[in-house]
Amino acid sequence: MPLASTRQAIGAVAELLRSELTTRTSAVTVDVGRPEAAAGNAGPKFNLFLYQVNFDGSLRNHPLDRGQPPPLWLVARFLLTAFDATGESDTSDALRLLGEGMIALQELNFLEPATPPLVDNPEPLKVTFDQADAELLSKIMQGQNERYRMSVAFQVRPVMLAFTSPASQAPLVLTVGPPGQEGVVVLPSLGPMVYSVKPEKFEVGQQLTITGRDLSSDLVEVTFDDAGVAPDDVRQDQALVTVPATLSAKAYLIRVTYVLPASHRFASNPVLGHLLPTVTAANIPAPLGVSGPNRFGTLQLSGSRLGGPTDTIFVSFFGGSGVALTIEATGTAPQTTLSVTVPADRAILAGAYLILVRVNGEQALNAPQVNWV
Repeated sequence: MPLASTRQAIGAVAELLRSELTTRTSAVTVDVGRPEAAAGNAGPKFNLFLYQVNFDGSLRNHPLDRGQPPPLWLVARFLLTAFDATGESDTSDALRLLGEGMIALQELNFLEPATPPLVDNPEPLKVTFDQADAELLSKIMQGQNERYRMSVAFQVRPVMLAFTSPASQAPLVLTVGPPGQEGVVVLPSLGPMVYSVKPEKFEVGQQLTITGRDLSSDLVEVTFDDAGVAPDDVRQDQALVTVPATLSAKAYLIRVTYVLPASHRFASNPVLGHLLPTVTAANIPAPLGVSGPNRFGTLQLSGSRLGGPTDTIFVSFFGGSGVALTIEATGTAPQTTLSVTVPADRAILAGAYLILVRVNGEQALNAPQVNWV
């Protein structure tokens, strides 16, 4: 039946109770209304009085179907009053009939009615007794022409009143993206998280171990600032990558990045790593100039990542008493050689020196020794 019929459900519950009590007891009739109005007619009979309607708290937000507003779920509270053949409600005959009615109501529990306003109720109607003390009955029967009558209170729940307004539904999303490129990439996590990179200081060609969480993906790369590098191996909590030779020596923010379709990127948090210059040899290509005990001339360095034309490069001569001289140098594009000239006006004492090379703030691990004589 259409759910619109449920708007008549409250009255239908009263009619259902009237029918069942008439069938199951010796009452001649069952009236629906205030008890005092029923006293004027001959019995034996019952009177049903709906004195209160509550909202069912346990079903208040429970819809019939997702996307539809929940119906009104009600608890209907009734008083059952018995009358004898003379219209009295407190005689022995009336109380005997009241007992019949209580047994009938007990048997009615878990009703599944077939009447149109109630047939779509998703749960059976439950009939349970309430306490009907003197205070409750006195409050209900306190009119000028009314008197106190012994009655039984009971409730029927859940009574459904369904809405007939349109549901808040829409067609399902089948594809995402422009025609020919439908689909959406779903990441089974909140994205990669990087904890550390080891070693923190490294040279070109060295393999780094990046540890973290959710690093495993077929669409992953490792980025040094903005330069992306394909990893050697990727696992759930570890990525291995070889430092590429195209980078200059300096400090880098290292991330693990998911590369998604349509050039979208999803990067992890950054960790700091330091790419160091590599010095393999230092030699003096020509005889040094002599200025008393001091010497001046040219020093030639070889290695990798020694700095290019736009890098900041410093070369220091470290002797027994500390740094004797620091010279700013200019690199070349291959970054494999570096030439440093000590002018005559900055000549340093003849002796053995360790050569310290710093490129963009990063110092080479190897410090070759030269005899500056």
